[in-house]
Amino acid sequence: MANKQLQQTKTSKALEILRTEYPFERILLGVLGLLVVLLGVYLVEGKMITITRTEWWIFNTEWKRTTFSIIVIILGTVSFLMAIWPFFAPSIAEMKKVSIPNRNAILNHIARVFGFIIVLSLFFTLLDWPLRKIFEWLAEIGA
Repeated sequence: MANKQLQQTKTSKALEILRTEYPFERILLGVLGLLVVLLGVYLVEGKMITITRTEWWIFNTEWKRTTFSIIVIILGTVSFLMAIWPFFAPSIAEMKKVSIPNRNAILNHIARVFGFIIVLSLFFTLLDWPLRKIFEWLAEIGA
């Protein structure tokens, strides 16, 4: 009886460890996914990495080697996307909350922006006239 309970405790602890998500797992999965994609690209290219065991049934024709390379690229891409998905999932939920303004609100915002630009340009133009005279006078004194 005690042996059975000990085995269940070990099993549940093992499942608990497997279910626990560690922060470095996502980073490791992403890096490995990118490396697998790179490996697949090199296999498709066939210059840096080549498959030499062509007597095996999966590699005995060029079509099968290319298919294998494409599957490797797809697996790497899927693992990379699985690694970065948790970073983008909250953003997608937030984007669903965004509302697009109507035409009147957009025109109102455009008018405010252009009005602010005009006011600032007038302010700097009016500020430039007296400062230009001062700097010209200082340049004459220094020369």
